Amino acid sequence: MISRNMRILFSGHFLEKLISYLFSHITEMAISIVLPIKKVFSLVDSKIVVEIKDENRTFQGRLIAVDEYLNLHMEETCELINNQRGRNLGSVVIRGNNILTIAPII
Repeated sequence: MISRNMRILFSGHFLEKLISYLFSHITEMAISIVLPIKKVFSLVDSKIVVEIKDENRTFQGRLIAVDEYLNLHMEETCELINNQRGRNLGSVVIRGNNILTIAPII
């Protein structure tokens, strides 16, 4: 036998509110996941700094292209080691799997 409170809990109105709440939060989560990649796409043709997983190594250059895996194609790239300018590398491709941070140069 279902108690009166259980009937109220599973009434159409309650389920409708619950489903609406869940979908709104799922949508918010999806948007928060998509926004960082949109930000990176907006940096194409801008100067950026990319930190990779290799011991204090960063690359500075102009972002030419990016794909859905965050693989980057950069030109006019120079290597920075411990914040000191290193080699001029020219055109490079960095696999997204190796990237820690991407930041615009202001």
